[in-house]
Amino acid sequence: MRFFYLLIFCCFYLSATAQNRVSNIRFRSIDSARLEIQYDLLNTRPGDSVYVQIRSRIRGLLRIRPELIQGDIGMNVPAGSDRRVVWNARANGYTLNEEIKVSVLIRTHVPIAAARRTSRPNQPTAPEPSATPKPAATPVPTESVQTPPTPTTAIAAAPATSSDLADTETVPASTRSLNRYVGPAWALLSAVAPGIGNIFVQTPRPRVGFRPIVFATTYSLILYGLKEKRDADAAYALYEQQRNSTVAEPYYQTANTHYHRYYVATRGAIAIAAADVVLTFLRGLNNNRQKRSLRVEGVTLRPGLQAGQPTAQLRYTF
Repeated sequence: MRFFYLLIFCCFYLSATAQNRVSNIRFRSIDSARLEIQYDLLNTRPGDSVYVQIRSRIRGLLRIRPELIQGDIGMNVPAGSDRRVVWNARANGYTLNEEIKVSVLIRTHVPIAAARRTSRPNQPTAPEPSATPKPAATPVPTESVQTPPTPTTAIAAAPATSSDLADTETVPASTRSLNRYVGPAWALLSAVAPGIGNIFVQTPRPRVGFRPIVFATTYSLILYGLKEKRDADAAYALYEQQRNSTVAEPYYQTANTHYHRYYVATRGAIAIAAADVVLTFLRGLNNNRQKRSLRVEGVTLRPGLQAGQPTAQLRYTF
């Protein structure tokens, strides 16, 4: 365990002191396509690897393709001054007309020694506790309490007659949801919380399913769009501060990219919310159409269609 802690300490110590061996970093543009980097390397150790990081103010950390950078990088770089590295930025997809920061770093190699098995004196091991049988629990005598029987009254059910069976009506499962509202007004809830209002127009009982995902997706797109809009405004503000059109062009392109993402994300959220509102409204109308009936003091009126002709079923119960 102490060897593991010592190894971690060496890694942190070497990584902190490795960067002090690089000094006097300077860079310049050879032409409009290539960037020349020079630095001084004080000393090297076996296994050290020198690499370059370039960070842009607008784009962040730039991804450098290994085949487009050459010079005094990698392993086996001799110590000395004026070490030179050339990077073909244009072939890498970047333009040299923005503010960048160049860092030359050293990745230190720490050889890991094989763990040695040290002979330790045999330590006496504590004997395992023997499983001793527990004494059997003596049963506690309990008093038996007898409760007096409750008198019950036997009620004989009279056999159902044919007239009773005729008056009994079986309610289908699709109409058991008459006790709750399943109409199109739930579309108002879907306008505020997409996917939630559609839960309550499902019959015979509310169903959740994937509808909360619709709610989460809609508001995620809205938040992402607002973030991109803020980034677009910040980049456009930097574009307006530039006096040279060549230098200002990357800021304008960045602002345009963020604004395009904002436009797509917010319009996508609006489309999802509108589709959910329309589906909820149509489902509520269909529920009202299926349950449209007038019940007035035992009189039931149901519209229907028979042989292509509209009909009305009138039923009177008493």
